[in-house]
Amino acid sequence: MWNVHIVIDTNSTSEVATGVTSLKTFATGFPGIKPTVHDTARNGEQTRYVKQWCLDNNAVYSRHLGAFKNSDLIYKEIMRRSTQPTVIMFGDCVFYQDMRGTTVNKWFKGFLIPASEGKTSTVFPDYKVIKESYYGEHLLFIKEPEKGWAKIQALTEEFDSFYRPWSPSYVIRDGYIYEEPKGLTYPVWKAESESFSDEDLSKYDTIKGGGKYTIIQKELTSLGKTALATTHMGYVNAAIAEDWANVQGARSALYLT
Repeated sequence: MWNVHIVIDTNSTSEVATGVTSLKTFATGFPGIKPTVHDTARNGEQTRYVKQWCLDNNAVYSRHLGAFKNSDLIYKEIMRRSTQPTVIMFGDCVFYQDMRGTTVNKWFKGFLIPASEGKTSTVFPDYKVIKESYYGEHLLFIKEPEKGWAKIQALTEEFDSFYRPWSPSYVIRDGYIYEEPKGLTYPVWKAESESFSDEDLSKYDTIKGGGKYTIIQKELTSLGKTALATTHMGYVNAAIAEDWANVQGARSALYLT
């Protein structure tokens, strides 16, 4: 059985509804499992909702203050401490079917976001930016957390602490900028990882940005992607209304477009 950790992090009171959809649909995705819910305590409404949900659902409440408000640090700490098969998710998932039986043949399994063109550099505007493929942090099944953490430690030692999985890194060379996104990237972890099957993907969806969806709106608008911003907002409004049927397709529309 999986140990489940849910990280809740929302920018504002108005974004709480889209940052707790994992909680609202958790009983569908992981029935009978008692999760640990990590609250960054970024705003009062978030904390109020998370505390009440944990009370109502017999979940473990974990509050993070100071530097530990950083969701990436929470994610890292969960990985460091885990010794049993573990699921880590953020609050922006919507579950449609039971995912407890997800088969993981390698160290971990997740949604593989393909390589794409990155944001244009203001310093090197003529350079092509390539963003490497990586596993989305919104939902990750980690079968071998101790092996994963040991590799992170080995990489950190090998590269004199310059390997920082929760910070992006860049290589600039011959007219190209190669961006290694934060998290578990495919070039580094391809031997130990596998991507979700179509069956796995059919069991859940996710709203890009979730409890920080306004950041995604600003990014899309600044890039002139107004149609995609409108599409994104449609999924956000569906999540706010708890119209789960109309959230389906959000992941593909925002991550694969």
